[in-house]
Amino acid sequence: MKRTRAVTTAAVMMAAGLLVGGCTSTPHDGAADEPAPAGSSKAAADKTVAREQRACRGGTYTWFNLRDQSVLNGLAAPQRIPGKSHTMVKLTEPVRRLRTDQASLDFQGPRPDQREVLFALSVRLGFAEKDEDPEAGSGLAEPGQYAEIDSGGGEVGASGRTLRLAYFSFVRLVETDFRYTCGSGGGRRATTGHVVTWGSSGGGLISCEEPLDRTASAAAHEAFRLSCPA
Repeated sequence: MKRTRAVTTAAVMMAAGLLVGGCTSTPHDGAADEPAPAGSSKAAADKTVAREQRACRGGTYTWFNLRDQSVLNGLAAPQRIPGKSHTMVKLTEPVRRLRTDQASLDFQGPRPDQREVLFALSVRLGFAEKDEDPEAGSGLAEPGQYAEIDSGGGEVGASGRTLRLAYFSFVRLVETDFRYTCGSGGGRRATTGHVVTWGSSGGGLISCEEPLDRTASAAAHEAFRLSCPA
């Protein structure tokens, strides 16, 4: 079950008075895995996992080498918008994928609970509160999911002058190492691991005639650099 409260951030750029729109999305649940037939390689793998030593619960997470950034993963070619048009102009340039990101969880040591790792990371990022129920989900993409690109589209209104506009897609990519320790005395155990995930994705619009300021996201600045060469 996924967390229902919003954890996404909009990345819509206003260009010279244009009416522009964008959208954001949260990671979605993938299809549930079906039971593997007895004797299959997947069934054997499941038995191997079952025999692995599992990490005890109620331990402590330490996060390090954490990177949380807006990453450009799709971009449309700049489109010329006439300045004297009295109607809305459709954005028709397709958004092309620039990169493919897949969520993952790798670890060494006793096997941690995937949901608890993601929930603890969500708390660290400020998406969730520590006293909330982890069963409600973390709001983060789960291992195996791929980041989608925002397909763009929509319409813009005239600004009084001709502009070149480019639509871009982004994902808020989170990558971090962690250490999880639990138990006490001689029974104390530690797990180290690495997580790749994201908390939101969406799209935005840039104008090649309007340089971006420092408050714009890293994805927007990269889109400007690629779309609007000096």
